[in-house]
Amino acid sequence: MLEDGEQFIGYLKFFGPSVDEGKIDIEKIGNSLVALNKLYKKYAKQQKSENVILKLGKIKKKCTEVNIYLEQIATIAQPVAQTASWLIVAKSIGITEFGKQFFGTIGNQLALKIFSKGKKIEKEKEFIKDGEVLVLAKNIDGEEMSFPKEIYDSQNDFAGPLRDLVQLEEKKEERMEVGYYQDCKVKKVADIEFEQKEFITAFKEIALEDRLEEEFDDSRATKIRIVGKFVDYYGLAHKYHFSFQARKNQEEMGKQKILCKIEDINVSTIIDLLKPENQEKNVCVFGMATVNSEGKIDKIKIEWINNDENFNPNQKKLIW
Repeated sequence: MLEDGEQFIGYLKFFGPSVDEGKIDIEKIGNSLVALNKLYKKYAKQQKSENVILKLGKIKKKCTEVNIYLEQIATIAQPVAQTASWLIVAKSIGITEFGKQFFGTIGNQLALKIFSKGKKIEKEKEFIKDGEVLVLAKNIDGEEMSFPKEIYDSQNDFAGPLRDLVQLEEKKEERMEVGYYQDCKVKKVADIEFEQKEFITAFKEIALEDRLEEEFDDSRATKIRIVGKFVDYYGLAHKYHFSFQARKNQEEMGKQKILCKIEDINVSTIIDLLKPENQEKNVCVFGMATVNSEGKIDKIKIEWINNDENFNPNQKKLIW
């Protein structure tokens, strides 16, 4: 049952010299909105409330504020002549509380990242207060702070989207605020300065499912040759079909699984390399690669593969 009387509006606000006139880089705001949607999908899945969706509202000037509406989807009976099978309803029972909890989760996750200062935090103890299970954590400076247990336990799950949510750049977008409106009043849940961005981008490793859906950033890519083995096949449904692990120069490359984007290479060729009988020998791959927050190879757009690990990239003759 749906009733009128409630509406939830959240917001992202950007402050700084480049947005004072109500203008913001379209790629940056696009990245923030995609990240917010990913955060919402994770939260909705956890709460089993996937019948609520996010919709973009108006953009205000001065501080460049983007409004986000939560709307509930409800099935309704439709005349046969109508093709629509869903009705979008902005006002519904519980939508305000649901929105407050979602944006509150974002605020808590960002507070945890900032508290961590980009380093591993220690779990001191768990305790119960006002019927809620909390975790007392200590950061690298010895400071202590309490967080809801579900926030502490799910920090890795939210790390990837949170990193992309905070699109700040020195002397451009220098501060970002996240919050929502309640009774015509602003309820701020997070306020992030440019100097704090590194605490969020450097925090923990990103979940594999998020890495598989990330776009390849050509602007940050450089050509590189890597010797090692293909270790996983993820299928054709993802942006990255395989992962590769460096077996030489691991101090420079890292031991993590490098996600592989392929274009003109036959998938079956790599699947063949994954067979146990072909795993004894290293292969050489070459292409454009990006690095993660630790400076290790994160993704590679493979241009060619060769079964000779000493292959010279300047040679023209390739085996495949």
